[in-house]
Amino acid sequence: MLRSRFILAGFAFTALGLSACDGSVESTGTGGSGGGTGGSTTSGSGATSDVGIQPPDPGPEAPGDGTDTVLAIRKLYLGDTDRDGNSSTSAWKEFGFDLDGKVSTKDSKDLCKPVAGAKPSAVYEDGTDGRDNSFGKNILPIITSLASDASTQVNDSIEGGSFTIMLKIDKLGTGDNYNPLMSKLYGGAKLVDANMMEIQPKWDGTDAWPVVPELLNGGNIEDPKVQFPKAYLVSSEGARTWVSGGYADITLNLSVGGFTLGLTISSAVITTDISADNTKASNGTIAGILDTEQLIAELAKVAGSFDPSLCPPSSTFESIAQQIRQASDILTDGGQDPAKDCDGISIGLGFDMQQVQLGAVAPAAEPQPNPCDM
Repeated sequence: MLRSRFILAGFAFTALGLSACDGSVESTGTGGSGGGTGGSTTSGSGATSDVGIQPPDPGPEAPGDGTDTVLAIRKLYLGDTDRDGNSSTSAWKEFGFDLDGKVSTKDSKDLCKPVAGAKPSAVYEDGTDGRDNSFGKNILPIITSLASDASTQVNDSIEGGSFTIMLKIDKLGTGDNYNPLMSKLYGGAKLVDANMMEIQPKWDGTDAWPVVPELLNGGNIEDPKVQFPKAYLVSSEGARTWVSGGYADITLNLSVGGFTLGLTISSAVITTDISADNTKASNGTIAGILDTEQLIAELAKVAGSFDPSLCPPSSTFESIAQQIRQASDILTDGGQDPAKDCDGISIGLGFDMQQVQLGAVAPAAEPQPNPCDM
């Protein structure tokens, strides 16, 4: 029961924000260079293999010609259901991107070495079109076996106004190609009215979500810590696809029972398809890499907040940590090298969005001590 309670607490997300690692202001890298599902690449070990699905390339330079638009996540997909909400043990295969430039199978030999006694067949095989998503494949089943309604709890919290993530796109017009398109990410705090009473969102474009101050530089709402100056919008397979335009390090801050669990996703890329009238978005994807030991360290804090006896070197927690290590399928730098142990966990999440407004900056949250340091 205690172990079940910990897993449920650790993954039944009740609040979520987005922030840059190390105070980074801009995304970095050259995301969106994959250009579909064909071609080949050289990575990690130097071996060449077919490239799987990646974000579409940007179009020609074309400045924005519209008004600033704010979209908020209304639904998150962890990978236990498809985008239509149907439960499936293989739904994770459709979330994420090919991060390592390889379409891996259980027989692949040019990948990093599994750790903690993991079987290659459990670690290596990618999702559809090379999607790297060991989180969905190996971590999520642990969650759903102990908390089958985890996804429901997440989305009930969003629908009830407990939290959201907002994307502000500057000068977004109604065209099909804009490049670049300055974009910024915000965390949405609990939705309240003018009297600070909690309310449910209407999702009609008028909701003014308070902004989490910890995700702003100096508390300035015009200067969030996560910005994508190289983002773009491009026509792709009949959709208007927004792409973050660079691989950034971001952190999903999950508030669990009053304690914040930070899921730091490195080499992250974000995409979503925006409607013709810019009022909603669908088919969203957040893809990147979790540092395995960093994830374990964060989970240890959550465990200790519920029961100090679960703080490392607890044997109960160590058994959970070993299961997490066994999910490692990639190097933290995004590459593959058969001479090295896997030390990262690929992750792919999905989302849908609805138009909202940026509200006022919310009061700062009280800092939470590490219960395992007491």
